[in-house]
Amino acid sequence: MISLCIITKNNQETIEKCINSVKSIIGEIILADTGSTDNTIKIAENFGAKIFHFKWNNNFSDAKNFAKSQATGNWILNLDADETIAEQDLEKIKNLAEITEFIGFSFIQRNYRNGIGLFSSISCTGDKYEESKVSSCFIPRRMIRFFRNLPEIGFEGAVHDSVEFSILKCGKIMETEIPIHHFGMLSRSNERTRMYIDIEKKNIKDDYFQYYQIGIQLHSINETDEALDFLSKSLDKNPDFYLAWLEKGIIFLEQGKIYEAEQALKMAEKKGSHEMIFSHLGIIYSILQNYSSSINYFLKALSINPKNADTHFNLGLTYKNTGNIEQAKKEFALAVYLNSVYKEKLKSLFQ
Repeated sequence: MISLCIITKNNQETIEKCINSVKSIIGEIILADTGSTDNTIKIAENFGAKIFHFKWNNNFSDAKNFAKSQATGNWILNLDADETIAEQDLEKIKNLAEITEFIGFSFIQRNYRNGIGLFSSISCTGDKYEESKVSSCFIPRRMIRFFRNLPEIGFEGAVHDSVEFSILKCGKIMETEIPIHHFGMLSRSNERTRMYIDIEKKNIKDDYFQYYQIGIQLHSINETDEALDFLSKSLDKNPDFYLAWLEKGIIFLEQGKIYEAEQALKMAEKKGSHEMIFSHLGIIYSILQNYSSSINYFLKALSINPKNADTHFNLGLTYKNTGNIEQAKKEFALAVYLNSVYKEKLKSLFQ
């Protein structure tokens, strides 16, 4: 039996859709509520959910471990209240429970967003999932959300909770391409992000990845100087962590510090591989009028993610600057196809 575990607080707008999306494959619903004052509990009870109350202590792992402790199923499916799983993927999840070699399975969380210039975004244009029609793009993130209900498996981390470390101590994890559709980023406020940052700061463990997470969240609300401080702390603990070098490079580029941005991004390139390293180096070399290097880096980024509208647009700008108007038009057309926002930007560009 599969137990669905959810923690909630005032999620009346999304909880029905969440539960409804997976109700055909679950044997019980465990809902740990942290203080709802709306109709969240009533809606969940209509699905037969078992309701438990958890006093919020600024720690998502504690709440999720409490929910897990109430589950009686052999398997745990953990979802946030603003997430769903598509009907076409439910049978795949049921089949995973028949695999004996692995005790945990990772899915791809699709964080739906609107806008341009987003980190490693993938266009929703032509996507096979109906869920993707709510936005222009999504940002993928691999997460373990399906695992055996074993006492030695538990969540760790006050905000960016994960069961990965506990699973790897006692078994193996299998990566799948099953998507979790996450809609919460479409309406997340800076105040909510600030709340997550404050919780992280109250639970500092002197860990390079936690410092990085605080840094990228600070960057997302434009508090770049403090973000750089935390990213430096991350690199002090782990100088080989290329994602922190990447984030520093992006911030320096936004600040107009081209030399510092290039140095940070070249360090990221030396220590890892990521489309955003290549696309931002492409931007830098376009600014420096080293167009051949710029084009090469943009093409390298597109070889990893051909559905990034931003990269196509920036490559188009570089081709335009070299006088290759025909190739520029092709890239601009792809950018517009992948994200219609670029249609207006092109109008102003060619006025």
